[in-house]
Amino acid sequence: MGSIFYRASKEQAVHDELQNVEGFAVVLAHRSIGNRLWFLAQTRSGEHTGRIWIGLTLIDCRNGQAAVKNMDESCGPYYFDCPLAFLDHADPPVGPHAGSWREKVREFHANRAAKRAAIRQGLRVSYDGCIYELQHSLGRRGWEVQREDGLIFRMKARQLRQATVLAAAAVAPAIAMAAKQEAPA
Repeated sequence: MGSIFYRASKEQAVHDELQNVEGFAVVLAHRSIGNRLWFLAQTRSGEHTGRIWIGLTLIDCRNGQAAVKNMDESCGPYYFDCPLAFLDHADPPVGPHAGSWREKVREFHANRAAKRAAIRQGLRVSYDGCIYELQHSLGRRGWEVQREDGLIFRMKARQLRQATVLAAAAVAPAIAMAAKQEAPA
């Protein structure tokens, strides 16, 4: 399984790859995530007519050149950010790799949801040698954070993913000390 190289922008490569799939299947849904083009397709003819399956095309564009590599779930790709809805609409897995791959996709999404649920206002994180407290969410842009010295910054979502969440036990002494200082004598 090699890659195909040709001159194209990413948008053109996505369009071209969806058109290629349309040559033998109906594309029911697709989503581009980074350099991955996920699609849900239904085979039109042949021995697997009507079968609904999940495909992946890796698209790497640099300097006006597109490198594309096609595969489907039966290959057990090492990418797990396939939209969950695709798994719910696809036919049962075929081959030795598709079933375990689907389990890993579900696990990936469950872990991501758990991480997102843990991220909340007031959480303290360590990033690049400094400690920050999350003030409020900026949506896809990340979080407004306050550094220990009181300065306010925006922490990008990518930076937050790389940050280390500080244990509540490490935060509790600081809170207790602040409360003790504020308490009347």
